[in-house]
Amino acid sequence: MNQSRGAGKGSRSVRAMIGIAGVALLLAAGLTGAWFYLAGEVDRRVVEIVDRAAGGGTAITCDGRRVFGYPFRMGLACDRVGVEAPASGMSAAAGGFRAVAQIYNPNLIVSELDAPLRLAAPELPPIAMNWTLAQASTHLSDGRLQRFSMVLDAPSIMPDGATAPLVQSQRLEVHARQNADDLDLALTDIAVTATPPGVGPLPPFDLSADLSVAGGAEWLHGVLPGGRLETALRGRSGSLRSLRLSLEGGGAAEISGPFQFSAEGLLTGTYEIALQNPQAIADLVSRILPPAGGIANAIAGGVGLVGRQVDGRTVIEVEVRDGRARLGFIPLGNIPPL
Repeated sequence: MNQSRGAGKGSRSVRAMIGIAGVALLLAAGLTGAWFYLAGEVDRRVVEIVDRAAGGGTAITCDGRRVFGYPFRMGLACDRVGVEAPASGMSAAAGGFRAVAQIYNPNLIVSELDAPLRLAAPELPPIAMNWTLAQASTHLSDGRLQRFSMVLDAPSIMPDGATAPLVQSQRLEVHARQNADDLDLALTDIAVTATPPGVGPLPPFDLSADLSVAGGAEWLHGVLPGGRLETALRGRSGSLRSLRLSLEGGGAAEISGPFQFSAEGLLTGTYEIALQNPQAIADLVSRILPPAGGIANAIAGGVGLVGRQVDGRTVIEVEVRDGRARLGFIPLGNIPPL
């Protein structure tokens, strides 16, 4: 009697294990089928995008295209990528490209691009961009881009075929996000060194910016009025939370305040500028942006008259109306339109 009971319990255990194994196999089969179905959909969508671009006169290439990541990730990889737009005379080509999302969080896509990136555009010499690592992340909602971040380690730009870069830095970061109807933008570029043609080597500097553009959320969705940033900014307003330039050898400038551009691209706004060693900053601005050199030097010369000391920095307020800048009662000159 006890032996039969034990045999019954053993058979029930075996049947339970077989049932569990069967369920596991069914789940694995379902997951496998779903993954390969989604992989086919990803590949089909890529083909649609390429064909749609070709219909508009733009050729997109993705050599060695493949889908990877089974079972918990979904990724797309290319051995080489390129874009060619004969109508505009622009072309770009780079190395390997990889983009991947987790199956359980498909709205977050992380991608990498291998250097070099070669660019050609009308009236400009071909250039090559290099880096040691280029990563980007995109956050989607309802199929539309909501946030974007990009990080480049050791980026550099040089004429294609040259041996020395025109500009390079230690690390470049760019971030953008939708904030209701507005667009928030942030940028940092650390340890920048540059040798502009005809200017010579500039002193190393760090650059950062943090701003918001009213009504600019549409830019994240691929709608950039006029197709150029300077055109898109015309008629726009926003807030410049911080624009900071600091020199490795000493000297810094930080600007903040609301901005508004007219339809003609003329700037209006009132800005607080905090300065350390203003003449060093003015010299750098004059070399990088010669049209702004006169205003930069006028500010450096007038700081002692109207500035106030705050935490070891000299703080001044500059008023700009339709491109005409004033430091208190001192006219500084005109800021060129966009």
